[in-house]
Amino acid sequence: MKTFKDFMEECVKEYYSSTKIGKDFFTAPELDRAFGMALSDHLYQLIHDMNAPALLELGGGNGSLAYDILSTFKSKYPDIYPHLTYYIYESSPSLLALQKERLKEFEGKVFWIKELVAIEGVIFSNEFFDCLPVHVVKDGKELYVDGSWGPISDERINLFLEHMNYKDKNHVIEICLDCLDFLKAISQHLLKGYHILIDYGYTSNDIHKYAEGTVVGYKSHRLVKDVLKETQPFDITAMVNFSAIVEYGKEFGLKTIRFENLRDFLLASDSFLEELERLSLSQAPEDIERLSRLKTMLVSMGDRFKVLVQEKASS
Repeated sequence: MKTFKDFMEECVKEYYSSTKIGKDFFTAPELDRAFGMALSDHLYQLIHDMNAPALLELGGGNGSLAYDILSTFKSKYPDIYPHLTYYIYESSPSLLALQKERLKEFEGKVFWIKELVAIEGVIFSNEFFDCLPVHVVKDGKELYVDGSWGPISDERINLFLEHMNYKDKNHVIEICLDCLDFLKAISQHLLKGYHILIDYGYTSNDIHKYAEGTVVGYKSHRLVKDVLKETQPFDITAMVNFSAIVEYGKEFGLKTIRFENLRDFLLASDSFLEELERLSLSQAPEDIERLSRLKTMLVSMGDRFKVLVQEKASS
């Protein structure tokens, strides 16, 4: 019998191989370039003293974030731009094509990879971990694709429940073993530098708020709650358990140095504040529209999205 985790993995692979990708939701980089400008400010602070830093983006979407970051570094940080290498980890052929078209002017600066490479710099992602498949468990049983609850399919699930002190929880718990495997790989390939994870999620203190789980689907701009009954392809995600990323990160040599909501992260950027002020003073229609999008980031996404920054501990 197929587990829910297997089902979710198949859904995600089919959806992200579709040529219609990106029509069911919008990410922060697609809302406005100010997101990429803000992230660039933070990235610069982390790598400005490295001789030949690299940035490795996990899942490049349509290439908007990479474009905005490279454009910002080129114009605002010319001291480091010539020495910077940008990698995009991407497995979707359709997204790969979009990215290469979008980033044509940065030929020779951007490189696409299907496997992680060892770097000194920053490995980062925006809405990448929420797409990794989760095991769904409750009361010692696991959810299967026919809707039934059966035996736990992987012993690591029980080890996770013990490690995170979730054994006594009598509600749905989502366990992303793939997230932990990917986190370990990030640590192994990060010779020196940082890991930044931007996504919507929760901590152990909040887990009781999601007693029925967090898995949802998106199709044709509508929310799909009963994902097991929806016809494919459609996007399916689960909120990130940041407490698990922090705890297992320690074991993998990743020290948490910053954890905050997206709003505070954006407002800590000079570039974002400057854009916010400039747009607030403008009466131009396009600037008024952009200001509305920035407010969406701060209000609608500001608390729901979290930013975790981890440093690769010295060996």
